[in-house]
Amino acid sequence: MTPMKNTLNLIGKQGATFVNNFVATPVCCPNRASILTGRYQHNHLTINNTISGGCSSTQWQETHEPNTFAAYLKNEMNYTTFYAGKYLNQYGDKNVGGVNHIPPGWDWWAGLVGNSKYYNYSLSINGTERKYGDKPEDYLTDVINDLAMQFLNGFNPNDNPFLMVLSTPAPHAPFTPAVRHIDKFKDVKAKRTPNFNTFTQTDKHWLVRRGPSPLPENVLPKLDNIYRRRWETLLAVDELVTNVYNILEQKNLLNNTYIIFTSDNGYHIGQFSMPIDKRQPYETDIRIPLLISGPGIPHSEVIEPVSTVDLFASILDIAGLEQPSDGKSFLRKNLANDRTVLIEYRGEKSRHKTKTGCPSDNDSNLYLCNPELACKCQDAANNTYSCIRRISPMHDNVFCIFEDKEAYIEAYDLTQDNYQMNNIGYTMKHGLRYRFRKRLKKMATCKNEECIFTNLGNTYY
Repeated sequence: MTPMKNTLNLIGKQGATFVNNFVATPVCCPNRASILTGRYQHNHLTINNTISGGCSSTQWQETHEPNTFAAYLKNEMNYTTFYAGKYLNQYGDKNVGGVNHIPPGWDWWAGLVGNSKYYNYSLSINGTERKYGDKPEDYLTDVINDLAMQFLNGFNPNDNPFLMVLSTPAPHAPFTPAVRHIDKFKDVKAKRTPNFNTFTQTDKHWLVRRGPSPLPENVLPKLDNIYRRRWETLLAVDELVTNVYNILEQKNLLNNTYIIFTSDNGYHIGQFSMPIDKRQPYETDIRIPLLISGPGIPHSEVIEPVSTVDLFASILDIAGLEQPSDGKSFLRKNLANDRTVLIEYRGEKSRHKTKTGCPSDNDSNLYLCNPELACKCQDAANNTYSCIRRISPMHDNVFCIFEDKEAYIEAYDLTQDNYQMNNIGYTMKHGLRYRFRKRLKKMATCKNEECIFTNLGNTYY
């Protein structure tokens, strides 16, 4: 959030900053599905970024799209709704309706076709494809900005209430900043945290244990460059937030409008000698920002834990609606200060034989192996895990079990080990580990109110 000074000032300092907000799953499409539906991955069944993995699949469209927060706001409260930007990674694919498909609940639709891009992309403008090139004015964040301004300039405050979702790919790969922002952070480097570029840690799961660790010296400047470019992509997002804020103020809508800012996943750059990505159960990947301002929300720093599955209930709560979900509204007073949330991830293998020149080319189980980054592989089919993440006044813990041949356990006490250097999964007392397993097993199959674990005292930690 450091580059986004205006966003921090206009939303964070005018409202609430949630410092303990976690993803339901640390990858784009599945977590976006959780945001839209209020469901954990095991309930919405979008398990990765492919159509076969549920991403914008026919099953998703038929089962879950009619039950997003947009559909409820439109159908039950007659909201005017607007969406611009990235939706689900496979949106617009010809095999699942193409650009003609407009998800239920949206009056104005400008969905990005496919995955994150900044130039040379297509948008579905209310069901019709519009192609954009590589000119500065085609920069996607700016196009989203222009579409938002058009919508808000034409909005009549005397009309129905509105919902507007602006979904920029930034700072996702390929990390392309707007021309005006190139080299704005040319002296910035990736944070050298205690867990940055470590020697092999034998207490981590097998994918992280794979070498080389530490990374070769020639890789580190590449990580620094990616870090800088990610920051630079956020400058256009910060301008977008500023422009939306200003037009809401000009139209006398600001005092009656909630503004929510968040992300769909975290990101690691060099932690535990894993070059880049977001598919690990560590804090870098699962912890994301959440800021909200609006009527009745005082300037505050909220330490109570929340999850992306809570956004659905919270948005409906603003409109005075309630529907079943796996989360709960974070707008309610007296949020539980002792809560456990679930993080799930299902690993992916390579979809075709690779020819990168890396040793991994002969192992289809491995995925996202980059010869420019020491041939480290970021994912694998059995990089599959479930975690419970608990925060309370006395506890700050995570407990994970991997679905690999080791059924490997990783657990950390973040009150003592903020950078997750010491896996206590095999050194904790047997009875305590049993209670962790029992709670994780329940959460991994929960649905609706069964997923809300609060006020637990010391029953399992």
